[in-house]
Amino acid sequence: MTVSANLSVVRLESGQLRLWRAGADDAVTMDATQLWPDNTVFAVPADAVRVVKKNLASDEAKHLRKSLPFLMEEEVIDDIDDLHFAYHLHENGGLEVAIVARQTIDAWHALLPAEWDGAWVPECLLLPVQSDEMCLVVEGETVLARWSVGQEGAGQIDAVPVNPPKTGVTEGTRLPRALLAALIETMNPIPNAIIMYGHDQAADKAWVPEALHDRVQWRHGGFGQALLLVDGRQSPLNLRQGDYAPRLPFARWWSLWRTVAVVAGVALLLQLGNDMVNYQRLSNENIALRAAIQERYRQANPQGAVVDVEKQLDRQLAEYNPAAAGVAFTPLLASISQALAGEGATSVSTLNFDASNGDVRLDLLADSYTSIESLRQRLTSAGLTATLETSSSRNDRVRARLRIGGGRR
Repeated sequence: MTVSANLSVVRLESGQLRLWRAGADDAVTMDATQLWPDNTVFAVPADAVRVVKKNLASDEAKHLRKSLPFLMEEEVIDDIDDLHFAYHLHENGGLEVAIVARQTIDAWHALLPAEWDGAWVPECLLLPVQSDEMCLVVEGETVLARWSVGQEGAGQIDAVPVNPPKTGVTEGTRLPRALLAALIETMNPIPNAIIMYGHDQAADKAWVPEALHDRVQWRHGGFGQALLLVDGRQSPLNLRQGDYAPRLPFARWWSLWRTVAVVAGVALLLQLGNDMVNYQRLSNENIALRAAIQERYRQANPQGAVVDVEKQLDRQLAEYNPAAAGVAFTPLLASISQALAGEGATSVSTLNFDASNGDVRLDLLADSYTSIESLRQRLTSAGLTATLETSSSRNDRVRARLRIGGGRR
């Protein structure tokens, strides 16, 4: 939808929400279920809100949001806890404060769409006004009025200023037509121009003091025609502050993304279920694998406590593969076994492997020294170093010890 520079305004008329478009002769009844146009504001009834103007010191402005109710305590007779305060701070230190009963603003909030985040502006501040000018909209027995006296920048529309002039103020109200003349006569100074919107020129001008009829510029129309001169891009005093500030539209987001969220949730649950099944299957496989590992370890080492099978087995195998000596036990044992196979009368009583030196010591039992020497020569022929350390003869048998290394020395 294209956003217009003109405002669309929703007002509360006879208990119903009515939508006014710029230039419209009449309003359209709305409700909270309908789609409201972009650039729409809610016009707070002028007789339900009071706007107070104050000058503020620079040090008071620092903590204005928290201190505002206490600053305005002398301006009201009701308990400040029962009132809502909204403010607009001008760059020159001027302060506009809107005061409205919380009970009243809660009733408005209940009528408006929950997801709508538009501004709430006192309806009189939505009228266009120039410097030294008064704007009136005659509506039945009441008049909606806004005036600006003594402002700089004459000739510039100042309906809802972002940066108001440094001198002068704009004020407004809704009052009975019978009190309009008294209001104008009490102004000091009286505005140079009185812009009046209505439908009966003679009857409307009759409510203005006769001496000021030459200042009246009567225009046929009503609130909708007045909105044509209001710049919707400007930011007036907005009552949606504090507890009534717009909230994130979670409900609208949920309605848009609900289907996606449900599908994503179902997919997540299915994936989670699949992961749980895989986890249980892998857990059972891991238990079976750990049991098989321990079983194989017990076949190699039936004694001792089992703490970490892999580390324990690696550590024990490392003892038979000394890197410092450069000799592996298994190949050495294979060479010794082949040499012993050729000496049938010679048997091994003990075998010890020295991991630090890479040597094997064999305690042998043979029929004669000739058998021992024959074995030693076989080992030497196989590329090993075989040294006879001790030998003895007893009961026609020879006992000897050979020290065998992995290479020639």
